[in-house]
Amino acid sequence: MYKAIYNYLARLKAGTGDETNGRHVLGPLIAGLCGTKTAPHVLDVGAGYGKDLLAVKAALPGASTAAVETYPQAVAFLRKSGFDVASVNLERDALPFGAASFDIVMCNQVIEHTKELFWVVSELARVCKVGGHLVIGVPNLGSLHNRLALLAGRQPPAIHVFGPHVRGFTIPGLRDFLEAGNTLRVERVLGGNFYPFAPSVSRPLARWFPGLAVSSFYAVRKLNDADFLEVLDTPRGGELVDTPYFRGAA
Repeated sequence: MYKAIYNYLARLKAGTGDETNGRHVLGPLIAGLCGTKTAPHVLDVGAGYGKDLLAVKAALPGASTAAVETYPQAVAFLRKSGFDVASVNLERDALPFGAASFDIVMCNQVIEHTKELFWVVSELARVCKVGGHLVIGVPNLGSLHNRLALLAGRQPPAIHVFGPHVRGFTIPGLRDFLEAGNTLRVERVLGGNFYPFAPSVSRPLARWFPGLAVSSFYAVRKLNDADFLEVLDTPRGGELVDTPYFRGAA
């Protein structure tokens, strides 16, 4: 029975990508973060085929946008669609933009694929203006369907062994990470999608119970120009991080 339920949830996930990826969440969220600013500078890191950028443009037609993407077909599509695109290795290269270049830096459904999380977040923060926001979307390891899978002794779908995700995040876990230094503050967390319900039901459930939603979307304010990588030199629980995470090219 558990296997049948697990397989059903996997099929359901495959058919509700836009809901899970928060297409309906990101545009209004970013418009709200920008307030009266009608022409913000917005960067999408890991832009894919530009669906998140289109959601931003629909909510803020005056926004200027840029994208970072590595998949060749997606890069070609973005450029053909008129977006400025840079192609870099997120886990080894600096983003090719000056410090404090953007009002909003999006990174949706990306960081769960990365090992060098400290470097990636430090670069997202570097190119964001002080007082601006990172908007980060990730699968929610604490979602209802992941909890049920683990309760049944199954691998949580958010970190499927044969899948592309190398990290899993609960809302408290990622909040603690982002706020570990004095650089970033999580101001708001929204939910996206709620298995096994249709959008008419899942959207209000995700809004009311974001901790059980399939995906989580974080509005993170940049407080100052401090380097996020400094958290690697700050003891937590009396000890420093003992993994030699990448800190940039020597």
